[in-house]
Amino acid sequence: MKRNVSIIILILIPWMTKAQLNEQFNDGEFITNPAWAGDQLHFKVNSNLQLQLNSSGENASYLATQVIPVDSMEWSLWVKLGFSPSDNNFAKIYLISDQQDLKGSLNGVYLKLGESGSDDAIELVHQTGNTHQSICRGTDGLIASSFSIRIKVFFSVNAGWFVFADPGGGMDYSLEASASGTGALSGSWFGVVCKYTGSNSTKFTFDDFKVGKTVTDQEPPQLLTVGILTSNSLKLQFDEAVNKDNAADTINYFVDHLVGHPFLAQRDVTDPTKVYIAFREEFKSDCPYRLTVSGIKDLSGNEMEQTSVSFQWHNARTYDILIHEIMCDPDPPISLPVFEYIELFNRSAFPVDLTGWTLEIGSTVKSLPPITIDTGNYILLSDDAALPFLEPFGVVVAFTSLTLANAGNVLTLRNHEGRIIHSVNYSDNWYRNDFRKEGGWSLEMIDTGNPCGEAENWKASVDISGGTPGRENSVKATNPDLHRPGIERIGISDSYHVVVSFNESMDSVALCEPGNYLIDKEMGAPIAAGPVSPGYRQVKLELAKPIQKGIIYTLTVDGNFMDCTGNMLFKPGSARFALPELPDKSKLVINEVLFDPIEGCEDFIEIFNRSLQVFDVKDLMLSNYDTLTGELFNSSSVSSESYLIFPGDYLVFTTDTASVTRNYRCNTPGLLQVLDIPSMSNESGSIGIALKNGQIIDLFSYSDDMHFPLLINTEGVSLERISPDRSSGDRLNWHSASKLAGYATPGMQNSQFGIIPETHDVFSLSPEIFSPDNDGFNDNLFICYTFPEPGTVATVNIYDASGHLVRNLVNNELCGTSGSWTWDGVDNRRVKAMTGMYIILLETFDLKGKVKRYKKVAVLGGKL
Repeated sequence: MKRNVSIIILILIPWMTKAQLNEQFNDGEFITNPAWAGDQLHFKVNSNLQLQLNSSGENASYLATQVIPVDSMEWSLWVKLGFSPSDNNFAKIYLISDQQDLKGSLNGVYLKLGESGSDDAIELVHQTGNTHQSICRGTDGLIASSFSIRIKVFFSVNAGWFVFADPGGGMDYSLEASASGTGALSGSWFGVVCKYTGSNSTKFTFDDFKVGKTVTDQEPPQLLTVGILTSNSLKLQFDEAVNKDNAADTINYFVDHLVGHPFLAQRDVTDPTKVYIAFREEFKSDCPYRLTVSGIKDLSGNEMEQTSVSFQWHNARTYDILIHEIMCDPDPPISLPVFEYIELFNRSAFPVDLTGWTLEIGSTVKSLPPITIDTGNYILLSDDAALPFLEPFGVVVAFTSLTLANAGNVLTLRNHEGRIIHSVNYSDNWYRNDFRKEGGWSLEMIDTGNPCGEAENWKASVDISGGTPGRENSVKATNPDLHRPGIERIGISDSYHVVVSFNESMDSVALCEPGNYLIDKEMGAPIAAGPVSPGYRQVKLELAKPIQKGIIYTLTVDGNFMDCTGNMLFKPGSARFALPELPDKSKLVINEVLFDPIEGCEDFIEIFNRSLQVFDVKDLMLSNYDTLTGELFNSSSVSSESYLIFPGDYLVFTTDTASVTRNYRCNTPGLLQVLDIPSMSNESGSIGIALKNGQIIDLFSYSDDMHFPLLINTEGVSLERISPDRSSGDRLNWHSASKLAGYATPGMQNSQFGIIPETHDVFSLSPEIFSPDNDGFNDNLFICYTFPEPGTVATVNIYDASGHLVRNLVNNELCGTSGSWTWDGVDNRRVKAMTGMYIILLETFDLKGKVKRYKKVAVLGGKL
């Protein structure tokens, strides 16, 4: 028999050098692998894959499994008691027993967790039959109330017993108790006993049982990595737990370049393999440093050799980390998970620690966790629920309730000092594609070298999955900003404050200097200048003197003004401003409308200031109006910010300025992006501009038959006002934009603009030869009149050289003292008249009933 036992032990030795028992209950049961005997029906493996008592009433329950004793052993386990222990509610963990039944008479050693009173401690007990004798005892009161604790016990015949514990349930063990040896261990059973009353019959939980031969640690710790926390602190990662006292000794660390020893060193509270050190001297950005570490020991007393590691701190600059991709409308999905996300990209040459950084989504602030993004790498920011679905695409930082607006919002990334690293004010117009705008496609940055390119540097993903989370953008291309910035406009806050707006994001340094601004009319420089974050497209100026009504001022800027890519401002830059007035009727007129745009472009409405006054469009609203009742409806405010329109200026309102500039030649400063404009049907409609109190300034009713009839397709063709001095309701005062002008002239003088010639003749024509071919040159014949007094009624008919009636142009129209009509060369059938001579017959009768007839000859020409 002895020979057989020896053979069995020899066979088991290789396995025992690792662990006889390693039970984490990950298989969801405790019946097999290994098999546990005892009160099996009183226990279960819970949803956290932990062994849990699952009994009822007052009782004592046990489970045991076999182990083999050796001269040097170690045990480790995790245990949780969800109550304050007592004589009637406690746990025993039998390290070794010669009997399977752990509730009876036996010989063995156990840990007792719980006793009467409030001095409950971890106690190691030797049992002989029914006699129980304490071997050693830990800290009184350590487990006096409900607890979860991790315990490790070492035994050797020569050294005796050592009991370590981490009351936090982690691996940061401290010695609780020790005692000399009790002789060689005997027995082959390991297990637990739960003594409980009915109220605690489910509140015992166990996990991570490990039993095996003690393996002596003879290897010193190794320093694996050095991470940069802040500009004066480091995080050290070792390959094993290090001694707490050695780790806290600042003399064990030294950094060159006059940084010296740290003033603080501390081992991580929950992870003893990590150490944090802080210095009084701040690191210089991008300077190569060398950290030397010595004197650090592991928990077994092994001391590491002196080690030196290089590190380099990089103070993240603006645009080092970019908001690189935005999935704000994932539904309906293409192939990606149906979750919103924001992708960050590190375009710098250094890893960047995001500890303490924040992401602002509108007014909502999200704090980023301690995480480092390596150079050229990506991080996805999303909602908690998205974490398991987005993790296959890369590193994911999940927040509680991350929500992005489909139509757009301001996203701002700030570093731990609160400095803006990147900001994006995205819009659903950035998709540049109506289909992808409906959902399932992300917005991607085109060129990371142009981080402030806004709409011109973003577009919808073209990847077949709908986006490229965690990898290179599908729209990546060279798209540099080659344009110099300029002043877009100046708005008025009050008589002492103005807001200067630039046409793109600016470097904020020059914006802050009041001396870079000069105002004429003896106003001088402002007394304060405050850039507006996060976009830095505006600066607020406080003036030394108040603005006087009726005076137009000019502001000149001259300094190192540049955009975010380094393009310098045209010098000197200048713009006008004045105290605005409220417009009267027809001082501002509707001048051009695009109501049937091509795909990829939005409607627009252009107004013209035909007065000698300055107005502020923030006082205006755009509306539809009912032609029967004359009432306005579907009104929307034009702007919440001051936007001045000067005499002779044009201003275009659209929901997507970028789409208009992509499709037409424009005067870009004359375009204003608004949240909404009145709905405009492709067939007909009515629009108006009014003050916010409802006072109507101008109205215009349009229809598609007002277009030049020879146009085969009017999609993408605007209707232009011919004369700002003629009524908006005069259908003869509107014409299709010229082909040569690109079929629209947003922000510029209309291609069909016609000045009524000054004349003292009752009846005159201009030009003598006109060519209605929609090329923008002499497309219309102006028929002008001057009557001695108002009240004249006029009829205008047009005949060809043979005397045939071609067009009834005007029929019994009440006239003023002067004015004009327009003939576009089209006959009554809406067909272009033949080239040749035409007789224009004007018939009038006045208030006295006197009838007069006038004849003039015009020539309708054409290209040969």
